[in-house]
Amino acid sequence: MKTTILRFERTVAAGRAAGYRKGTLMNTLRILPVGILLIGLLGGSVGLADECVTCHSSREFMVQHRTLYDYYVAYEESVHGLAGIGCVECHGGDAATTDQTKAHVGVMERVRYDRIPTTCGQCHDQQHDAFTTSEHFQILENKGTAPNCVTCHGAMEMDFIYAGRVKNTCLICHNQETGNLPDVPDKAEYILSKINIIKGYKSFVTTYAKDQDQVQAIADSYTRLSTYWHRFDLGEVEPETENLLGMLRKAKAQAMKDRREK
Repeated sequence: MKTTILRFERTVAAGRAAGYRKGTLMNTLRILPVGILLIGLLGGSVGLADECVTCHSSREFMVQHRTLYDYYVAYEESVHGLAGIGCVECHGGDAATTDQTKAHVGVMERVRYDRIPTTCGQCHDQQHDAFTTSEHFQILENKGTAPNCVTCHGAMEMDFIYAGRVKNTCLICHNQETGNLPDVPDKAEYILSKINIIKGYKSFVTTYAKDQDQVQAIADSYTRLSTYWHRFDLGEVEPETENLLGMLRKAKAQAMKDRREK
């Protein structure tokens, strides 16, 4: 029972670290406390039925549908999978049935290209609200040709943004030939490279710094930075990035000192 409780706590912690709203994550995991109680009463083990996983992880499925099997493996190793977010949270469908037709009703609707922001916004509400104020979102709504969430993040890779990949995506529209803000790709790559450095610093400072007011100030600055970025407001992103990097350099030095004094 102790092991199960620890697994539950780690799952919740992983979800919060990934940026999921507490209410949404707990909703997703609402059956787990009941399972823990049953284990305590019955002295046995209780498994949660998920026929999506049963089918898509099987050897037979791997042989017959290798691409979809690889997609499942990517999910299982992703921050979403580790946080216990099930297939139906994004795809819909019915994870409790073994009937293939019933299980797959509507599974592609929520992940249709122009509906991705709404689907991701179920949990990532702050980023969704910022993105929906951007010009990119307006183009996506009207023409269906602008970036959406997975364009930058990938379907599963929520813990890291590849600056080079984002630059290449930006180049599709923003280049010398189109004359449409051709400096954007280089700016985006430069800023994202710094943001990835910021993430490393922030993790270290959050873990080891004693000054919680400083940690909170850094968290607030990072929230602003995330909002500006999801609006694609590079004019606001750049100075906020420099400001946060300065704060983190000082905080990291202090956190290293705090760590040595433990």
